[in-house]
Amino acid sequence: MNSIRHFLTPANAITSAGLAAGFLALLATIDAQILQATIWVIFAAVLDSLDGAVARRRNDDHAFGTTLDSLADMVSFGVVPAMALYLGPLHAVPILGLGTSLAFLLGAAWRLARFPIVKRDDCFLGMPMPVAGVLIMVFLLWRPAPELALIITGAISALLVSTLPFPTLQTIYRATQNTRRDHPRGRSTRR
Repeated sequence: MNSIRHFLTPANAITSAGLAAGFLALLATIDAQILQATIWVIFAAVLDSLDGAVARRRNDDHAFGTTLDSLADMVSFGVVPAMALYLGPLHAVPILGLGTSLAFLLGAAWRLARFPIVKRDDCFLGMPMPVAGVLIMVFLLWRPAPELALIITGAISALLVSTLPFPTLQTIYRATQNTRRDHPRGRSTRR
């Protein structure tokens, strides 16, 4: 059994900071501070995009870091948006609102549980959790009607558990680099 020092890595520190941001977002949500909660969720998403890159660069322990990352994602991008939905617009339709909030939460859990099983390098299968969480929180800033919130939440919940391919940040970066290279202005005039 490894000591706790083995797990004290920069990547795990970043992931832990993301989890802390998720907790602060949850507190802000409970206090009906949706803008503040949204900022914390966006901050958690930024940290989530950094921790994996740092772990790969340093070749850190993947099993522990992956599990910690999933737990942090569940709080920041699953629990916080589900709670914000229920305490916000979906509270006006108690039974349907609770069911829809739970559908989002369960979709998030299933998405995270499936991720290591069907992990692909070229794309994500289903909407990535940070994208879903940030979308819900930004959507809530507009104070949507309960009916619209039901529809949008249902659609995002379905996308979480779908098998539709979503590009990774690395895929998007490579595509933009290839586009720049292929663009006439980007080509060298030397032969």
